Amino acid sequence: MSVEERPFDVRTDRQGGGGVVVVASGEIDLWSAPDVREALSAHDAGDVVLDLRGVTFMDSSGLGLIVEQQQRARRHGFRFGVAVVQSTDVHRILELSGLTKVVRLAGDPDALLQP
Repeated sequence: MSVEERPFDVRTDRQGGGGVVVVASGEIDLWSAPDVREALSAHDAGDVVLDLRGVTFMDSSGLGLIVEQQQRARRHGFRFGVAVVQSTDVHRILELSGLTKVVRLAGDPDALLQP
């Protein structure tokens, strides 16, 4: 499969109250992580949620951008969370990396946007 054929998409949905949900789908890897990073970096105020429910594969590039975003949130004083389905490979990667202990997780982005 060529780079152009890799299944990937990222979009931003603005929520009421100033929150933003960055929705990724497909594969997050070295090729696609910069697009997700760019979408996340565009927001440094209000809640930011990275929705990984549509992600089928994620390598260490994805883990790195989650760590970066968590650090940005702390520095800039906003909340960050990750929406992920618990029984998926992506959730398992988050568990194995230890990120489930330091990043706010939920199965639904709306739960992470609640005060």
